[in-house]
Amino acid sequence: MARTSIIIISFNSLHETTAPCLESIFEAGAGEDFEVIVVDNGSSDETVAWLKDLMGREPRLKCIFNEHNRGFAGGNNDGVRAASGEFLILLNSDCIVSGGWMMGLTDPLARDKRIGATGPVSNMVGNEQRIFTSGSTVEEIQREGFFWTSKSRGSSFETERLVFFCVTLRRAVFEQVGPLDENFGMGFYEDDDYCIRLKRAGYRLLCMEDVFVYHRGGGSFDGSGISTRKIMRENRKKLEKKHGAAFDWTHPRDLHLRVVEGYLKDASSGGLEEDVSYRIASRLKIAESLMPRGWVKRLLFQRKLGKLKDRLGSLESNPRGGIAC
Repeated sequence: MARTSIIIISFNSLHETTAPCLESIFEAGAGEDFEVIVVDNGSSDETVAWLKDLMGREPRLKCIFNEHNRGFAGGNNDGVRAASGEFLILLNSDCIVSGGWMMGLTDPLARDKRIGATGPVSNMVGNEQRIFTSGSTVEEIQREGFFWTSKSRGSSFETERLVFFCVTLRRAVFEQVGPLDENFGMGFYEDDDYCIRLKRAGYRLLCMEDVFVYHRGGGSFDGSGISTRKIMRENRKKLEKKHGAAFDWTHPRDLHLRVVEGYLKDASSGGLEEDVSYRIASRLKIAESLMPRGWVKRLLFQRKLGKLKDRLGSLESNPRGGIAC
């Protein structure tokens, strides 16, 4: 029985996604107690043959070969049923991990039973888990991610929503809350649904700022011919019908400002540390890049941004080491 089970869904795009993802996991996981369960959702390229060959050489790898594409929820549920770990990591195949990522996501769950799920920061994600990166290659973006985590040791924040490109749960929590809802089909909004269910069960969701996972983005549907816009529209309706309410998630620019407000609140009594100033500058770059187009919303957002910068300026007058934004 492994401490941690990492569950990945594969579907074609072997050399662009699944192969580099698995290579990074086995390289980064030296000395750690884990297993990897790959659920192939009916690949038509060389993925199945490649996985069977690797399974013969790598005892920590298990594979499930579905004849048909069971979607994100169905595939992950298949993987969880085959898993033995105390901790479950659902990881998209278009991710690349690095040393320390596994412990960084599982240790908070082991320490605090009130935490229901943890997630990392990343270069490509649609909420406040995103950090600012400017690199054009995987290596360049990873270097920026490593620099971010070096400025974020021990830092985390609570969120209403974790994006399931990479999420970690205790098995006991998964069994309590139940499997992912397979009514969402191929994907989208099943992670929103699960976060709602976790919160209603009384659990906290944490983003670990000292864990970075590279996310290519869009790789889960590469070569599938799926209209993601159509699925998103349909699944949003399913989510709202299921929970009996219209869900209007906070815009990412406002989420980043909310995290900045948390930084400033924590620093209000003693000035700003250099590491916090760096994270603030990064998040403000993202927020400003997402400026509203309509003039009314734009004006309101600029006012909110201005107030934050005023508070920031007053703290930077009493720095413990800082940078200007």
